[in-house]
Amino acid sequence: MKLPSLLLSAATVSVLLIACEEKKPQVLVKPAPATSNVETTRLGSAIDAYISNPGAAQAATVDKAFAELDGEIAELNERLATDSGEDRSEAKSKADNLRVYRDKEHARYMGAQARVKTNAVKEEVKDFGDKVEAGARKAGDAVRDAGQAIDKKLP
Repeated sequence: MKLPSLLLSAATVSVLLIACEEKKPQVLVKPAPATSNVETTRLGSAIDAYISNPGAAQAATVDKAFAELDGEIAELNERLATDSGEDRSEAKSKADNLRVYRDKEHARYMGAQARVKTNAVKEEVKDFGDKVEAGARKAGDAVRDAGQAIDKKLP
């Protein structure tokens, strides 16, 4: 009874491994901000650090950098509400540029997070496959040993 379920598990793992076949990773291109400031520099560096060494501390740094950039955009939006003429035009241009940069960096960060999660799932599937393979070998050894024992008892 265990052998059919073991074979089914082995087949499932085979399908999963084929589905998780190694594909070339999509390159996460770092965007260049049209308006560069301290916040854009911090955000780009924080995402680079997360990509190099993903973890909770780096993710928190990225979240903080996004919040700081959002704060800068909010300040520019305040200027839009109160300024006029050339000052208003400058604030609008900067805010628009920062929003575009933020969106591109957010996409890059989400891609990096997805890659981390995908790699974790691949490792889990590989570990499961290794366990199924070990179980199948053990079952095969048991069947072989049983066959040999029967052969010894037959005249």
